[in-house]
Parts: sequence; C-alpha cells; structure tokens
Amino acid sequence: MKNVLIVDDDLGFQRLLGISLKKYKKDFEVILSNNGEEAIGILNRKSIDLIVTDLQMPKIDGLTLLAYINDAFPKMPCVIMTAHSTPEIEKQFAQTGQRLLKKPFTINKLVDAVQSSLAPQPPGGMLKGISVANFLQMIALEQKTCLLEITSTSNEKGFFYIENGEVFDAAFQGLNGEEAAYSLIALEGASISFTDIPSSQKVKKRINSSLMGLIMEAMTRKDETVGNA
Repeated sequence: MKNVLIVDDDLGFQRLLGISLKKYKKDFEVILSNNGEEAIGILNRKSIDLIVTDLQMPKIDGLTLLAYINDAFPKMPCVIMTAHSTPEIEKQFAQTGQRLLKKPFTINKLVDAVQSSLAPQPPGGMLKGISVANFLQMIALEQKTCLLEITSTSNEKGFFYIENGEVFDAAFQGLNGEEAAYSLIALEGASISFTDIPSSQKVKKRINSSLMGLIMEAMTRKDETVGNA
C-alpha cells in the first residue's frame, strides 16, 4: 500500500480531500498534516511514497518543507499546490518528475497527479529532485523575501538574495550577479535552505535579467558545456 502525505493548513480543505479520496483507499492511503513541522515528523516516522503540499503554511512553510525533502528524500515525488502558476512553469516542473497544481483544482485533477506520481517510472525517467530553478520559480510565485543558500555536492556554498520574489544578487565561487546565478542554477543535487536577509545588510541589485531569462541562459550554457565535453 502506497502512503500519500497531504500537507495543508486549511482544515476544511483537508476534510474535503480526506472524504473525496476514500474511494481510492485500495490504491493508496492518505495521511493528513496541517503544517510543515508536523509533516517532517511524519516523514521521519513513517514510510511515505508521495507528498502533496501547499506552499503557504504556518510554522514551517511549504518551501522550507520541500527543501528538507530535497535533501533528506531526494527521490520522493512531490505534488505542489499553489494559488499562482503558469503553464510554462508547470511544464518545467514536470520535466523533473514533479507536479504543480494551481488552486482551485478539481479532485479528479489531484487524483490524476497522485496516480501519475505513484506510477512506476519508465527507463530513463528517474526523478531528479527539485532543481534550483524550480525553487527560484516557487519563490517568485510566492513573492518571498529570503536569502537562499545553495550547497553543491562538493560542499561549496552559494547564495541568492531575493526580495519579494525578485532575484537581486547572487554569489558563488568568487562570482557575483548574473554569472554567479548561472553557475548556481546549473548545479545538480544541491542542498537548499532558506534564511532571512539580515536587516543590517543592504543588498545591491546586480541582476537585471528576468528569472526566466536567467534560467534559460543557465541551461543554454550547461548544454554547451556538456556538448563540448
């Protein structure tokens, strides 16, 4: 039996999901949680096959929860519920094996996302975890202000300085601005965490490109590097 953990602080919405998904109990068991802190406890006590989470929650929000999952359970599929999305962003998430559902959505759409995520992956279709680009897109959608810390697989640290969802600056390997951003976005298997930007720190805006422009340029450079290897 597959276990699906659904995390949302709206108790009415939780009850609706619990009732609506009972008919699928032969396929998967639904476990409900109303915040990220509780969800992390469940993840550490029980075997979970899929997590469905909202982004805006008290205590530990969905972004912080997803960063934890990306580090502790990198192959776990995720369905992310958000009030903000675009078809282009949903497509990019699907390329990493994740699903983004724009609220409001039908129960049938949620069931389809759950069943697709739980289905065996085809050869070459292994989940890649949530990429740095995906995290930046979620932060932009939620208009979050934070210091995004990226730690590479070789334990090198880099940072994105983000205000109201807009990337102001980046730092990595002695680089700043857009050059640092390109290198960070291209990283695979990185650990991700969030902290507040210190109130005493004034962030200079060194990045003027749009987020999508940064991501596209980073992916182009990465492809060229692979092609020249």
